[in-house]
Amino acid sequence: MRRPLAWLALAAVVGVGVLLLRAELMTVELETPEGSFTDVVVAAEVKQEDDPDAVREEMTRGLVSTCRLLVNADVVAESFRAVEPGVFAFRLRPGLDEFDVRELRGCLSDARVQHLLVDVLHLQTVTSADGVDAPDR
Repeated sequence: MRRPLAWLALAAVVGVGVLLLRAELMTVELETPEGSFTDVVVAAEVKQEDDPDAVREEMTRGLVSTCRLLVNADVVAESFRAVEPGVFAFRLRPGLDEFDVRELRGCLSDARVQHLLVDVLHLQTVTSADGVDAPDR
């Protein structure tokens, strides 16, 4: 009698564990509020180039174009700009949920473009509920 009860208890513990793990790993699509946006600032460094300043912006734009496809957002027209040498800012619409923020941060930090190293300095989603109604930059 004790053996079947032990197996039943073990099965219950494993079942609860699987359900909790599934909830943690499951991708969830969240609604993004209308008017939301995500501001991103990255620092880019080019390795092994004769003139890194000439290609840094182009390579960074290429990486941003690739990564924004993963999160299903668009770079706002004319928002991509150099803040200072090697530091670029841009805005994405619609705003990203927490899962997409992690996905974008990982993609931008990944060395997908050869000889380009990118560090995400700022990544923040702003919604109209935050009381900010910023125009497109």
